[in-house]
Amino acid sequence: MVLNAKPKKIDDPVDEEFVNSPSDLDDKTHAEMRMLYEESTKTMRFVKDLQWKTVGATLLTYFALIYIAGFLHADNSLANKLMAIALLLATSVIFTLIIYQFWMHNEIAKIDRMGAHMSSLFKTVRAIKSAREGNLHRYTLLVFMAVSVALGALVVHLALRHIATG
Repeated sequence: MVLNAKPKKIDDPVDEEFVNSPSDLDDKTHAEMRMLYEESTKTMRFVKDLQWKTVGATLLTYFALIYIAGFLHADNSLANKLMAIALLLATSVIFTLIIYQFWMHNEIAKIDRMGAHMSSLFKTVRAIKSAREGNLHRYTLLVFMAVSVALGALVVHLALRHIATG
């Protein structure tokens, strides 16, 4: 049995020396692991979808706050109240995005634990994208989402000031 330590690039030719080692799990346990693996990957997609929908809904809510302020010709008092709502929303959403990130982290830990008991081919394919690269992508997107929410709150602030003083 030969298992390459480094994953092959996708465009590399097939390695003639590679021999797949099957999972050492019995059939029933292997079926359970496959089911749990599928459940975790679906959960990951669900959480990622929730993250983006949360950001989108927040930005739409910001737009609604600006629209309401403009429609009502908000004075300073109303503008301050709407801004407080925007800040509370921004804080809550960023906290929620972080909670979603922890949820994804737990699912990744489950996937990694299950992956250790799968075939050598499964492990090789999963190793194409390193854990470090995956974390970099996830946390870069998390920062992007948080910055989008924060910048949206800044836009709300500027728009409310303009409406209240304009």
